[in-house]
Amino acid sequence: MQYWNDIGLTWRKPMVKLSLFGTRIYIIGSVEMMAKIQRQPRAISSRSWFAKFVCSLVGCSPRSMGNFQAHLGATSTGDSMLLEGVRATKRILNSKAGTDMNHNAAHLVSERFKCMEIPRETVPVDLFAWISREMLQLVSDSAYGHNNPFWKPEIEKAFWEFEESTLALCTTSFLPDFIRSRVIRGFQGREILVKALDRYLNSTSRREGSPIVNTHFTLFKASLDESDVPRFECANALGSFANTIPTSFWALYHIFSDQRLLADIRRQIDVITTSTHDGAKTIKHIDLRRLKSATVLFSAVEEVSRFRAVGVGVRVVTEDTFVGEGEHQYLLKKGGWVLIANRALHSDRAVWGDDADQFRAGRFCGKTPHLSFRGFGNGASACCGKNFAEYHIAAFMAIMVMRYDIAPVEGAWKEPGQDGRDTAAQVAGPVKSPRVYMRPREGSQAVEWNFQD
Repeated sequence: MQYWNDIGLTWRKPMVKLSLFGTRIYIIGSVEMMAKIQRQPRAISSRSWFAKFVCSLVGCSPRSMGNFQAHLGATSTGDSMLLEGVRATKRILNSKAGTDMNHNAAHLVSERFKCMEIPRETVPVDLFAWISREMLQLVSDSAYGHNNPFWKPEIEKAFWEFEESTLALCTTSFLPDFIRSRVIRGFQGREILVKALDRYLNSTSRREGSPIVNTHFTLFKASLDESDVPRFECANALGSFANTIPTSFWALYHIFSDQRLLADIRRQIDVITTSTHDGAKTIKHIDLRRLKSATVLFSAVEEVSRFRAVGVGVRVVTEDTFVGEGEHQYLLKKGGWVLIANRALHSDRAVWGDDADQFRAGRFCGKTPHLSFRGFGNGASACCGKNFAEYHIAAFMAIMVMRYDIAPVEGAWKEPGQDGRDTAAQVAGPVKSPRVYMRPREGSQAVEWNFQD
């Protein structure tokens, strides 16, 4: 995906047209052109592309593929399984059930910290490996309940093999499975994950899962072949973890590598914290209702999504369509692909200011150009789970900054680099993960942290 961002960054034009193996590619590099694209969500459809992407990724039957992709064309009038899933997810997240999910996620974070095994402060820790493991377990608990398969090391390993092969699986769907299984490492990882999720979905453990998982299960059962239900749940799992984990890493990196930012966040968390004593220890309670008032923390998470974006927004042209006007009017031909170069939009100095190429944690504390911010998509392609993901990350960071200090083994923080060439995620992890020492803050041994509704 980095290749398309590089074109957008190099040319800085509203649209760059290319042809790749006979397919027309339209690369969008300006906010104005993106806005025009988004006004035609059926003719230039993100959901048509997403449906094809998911079916290629999970390897489903022709019947399931047809049902999942139905009624997404420019002239379609029927209801769509994909759109019903989006609507159901939004209904849950915008209701009391969604608020309860946020609060349950925060309580899971505090419970996890109580039993978390932090290596001795003299033992170096691979920061990305550590945060990947912790967030995978926390997010999977929030989604699937504690008796979920992702706690098993072999399932965790299979998931990461699947995630790392996302693009390979999607671009080779025309090949027979016996060939793909031999040349794509993540093929076997996907199949292991499918079997594990099949066992989970058809067990009593599913009852402990979130309303979203259970709603999707009901929807899948009604519209897909039974053998494809866990395959589509693989795609849901990928959506839950693939961006949350690298975003969490970069939030940790930027917060702990900037002592002023770290102090600001600690002050804001301290303001919404009360204390009680049980004789043996002090218990610190962070007020969940006021967590969002820690504006620098939430702003830093959003700034990570802006500054570290490597993905592109993809759409399929479902009918010949004109966009723009005057010298910037373009004809987009049916079957072409529209790629919105997120990094080009996120680094536009005319929109974000002269410091657009720098990480500024407080950038989202005030008024921001939200149309230009594509960290979680926008328009018809906006991520339903944006608020839940940010809340989960912020809850983890809140306790992390109050309980621990992190210092690099090499003595000074160094930019670990980022490579988005081989990932379909919107935020990529580091090229080289920092090795760090993690130390409990002075005086924290007799202190317990939790969240209070």
